Amino acid sequence: MNKTFFYSALVVAYLALSKTFSPDNSGVEYVRRTQDLEKIIKRVPAEAILLQTQSKGFLIKTYYQRYKIVYGFHPPREIVVRTKRSFADYSSNFQGMSLFRKRVGGTVETTPLPPGSLFIGNRQFGRWIFKDNDYSWAFYRAYQGFPRLFGWFGFNPTRSFFKKLLEFEKKGVPFHGENNDFGKNGTITAKFIKNTSNKDGLNSVRVRTLFNEYLKLNYTY
Repeated sequence: MNKTFFYSALVVAYLALSKTFSPDNSGVEYVRRTQDLEKIIKRVPAEAILLQTQSKGFLIKTYYQRYKIVYGFHPPREIVVRTKRSFADYSSNFQGMSLFRKRVGGTVETTPLPPGSLFIGNRQFGRWIFKDNDYSWAFYRAYQGFPRLFGWFGFNPTRSFFKKLLEFEKKGVPFHGENNDFGKNGTITAKFIKNTSNKDGLNSVRVRTLFNEYLKLNYTY
């Protein structure tokens, strides 16, 4: 009886430690849906690109997501948020894509689209140039670093691409590009994620180590 109680107490303590001692839980915003990013992203225009989704914990898991926030007039930054499993599973299909866009004036859009969608066609940031029998989008010199932030790797949006993007956005249907280049199975996204996967934005202290320390302090005779 005493042994059963003892081991049950250890399991409960382990689960408590897995939640309490994770440094990611301290001060990390919780989002239930894409729209909740608005309470974090205040400046406009801004676009949130999903970089990574990961779960932590032993029996009770906590789900985290890492986003790259690209602003029109401010330096980019990355954020880590907590979320629920259903949203983590759903949005993981759109890894590397734009899940949240906030325009000047406060209008919010959450249809999953290729990264950089907020800035394509906006004459504040670039212009259309005629090339190879079609018009393609080119950013002004001040924003020439945007394609790298978006992970385009040589991709040049054309007017036909932009037209389809607007059609899908109007319908509220996710758009993975004309050749499914973006998203979980997108070829361009694969390069982008590989280039950012070496970052440790979601790394945390190992719970097992904390649990062992807890046992040493409280159950050493």
